[in-house]
Amino acid sequence: MNLLMFIRPLSALLCLLVTSLWATPLPMTMPPAAALAETIQREGLASRLLIRSAEQGDTARGSVDAIVDYPFAVLSDALTGIDPWCEITFLHFNIKACVYREDDGGGQVTLYSGRMHYQTPEKSFRNDYRFHEEARTDQRFAVSILGADGPFGTRDYEIRIEAVPLDAQRSLLRLSYAVSYGLLTRTAQRLYFATAGRHRIGFSTEDDKPVRGLRGMMERNTMRFYLALQAYLESPQDDALPQRLARWHALTLNYPEQLRELPLEEYLDNKMRERANQQALQQEADSG
Repeated sequence: MNLLMFIRPLSALLCLLVTSLWATPLPMTMPPAAALAETIQREGLASRLLIRSAEQGDTARGSVDAIVDYPFAVLSDALTGIDPWCEITFLHFNIKACVYREDDGGGQVTLYSGRMHYQTPEKSFRNDYRFHEEARTDQRFAVSILGADGPFGTRDYEIRIEAVPLDAQRSLLRLSYAVSYGLLTRTAQRLYFATAGRHRIGFSTEDDKPVRGLRGMMERNTMRFYLALQAYLESPQDDALPQRLARWHALTLNYPEQLRELPLEEYLDNKMRERANQQALQQEADSG
């Protein structure tokens, strides 16, 4: 058996499903705004962005806390409803399509994930999530998508966005991600990090060296989703997909050691083809 035939498809899945073994536990909810802002400014990238992750039992979590230059009301309005989830997650090169359906309980979001190169939904992994709006007031909003089961024994997915006001012109935003995983995923992790993924690094350091392995992978992937959120907030208009794609790619190039992957032309070509597939799936969902 060719070992790489097993590793390559699982490595793409791991880019979306696993997180790191961080020493400091992650808080489940956002701490007070002033305290969080002080921590970000003291410890974060460019004093604006703090990446953390943790593992508890078989559940892994990661988060990005950020100071963003949007008044809270503007930020809350931009992230109202279920449809922004598909605009945000689609920018990630591993997301091949995103489809949503609204209902009385909030709605369902279906993500098709795969390798970084072009891939049809039929050849991708499908995950169904429930959309939930937990809170929306003038002092806090929290929305999430939750998934029960996934491939290779993964389960209990959660992707969550929370925000609170910091001052009249700025907000504090948290994007967090969690998943539980089983024996097959852990086996795939060991194979991948012993071969194709052994040279990849994350954003933090340990003993003055960049983290690698699970920690590095989760830090890279969490940052990709955060940058997708940033690109969406800058251009949330319905017809602004080309701007969002170009902006997401440019933002990733600010961290070339961690996030440089596809050339811009290939990324844009892949995504426009995948967008057509997504639109076809969304039309089916809307008509069904």
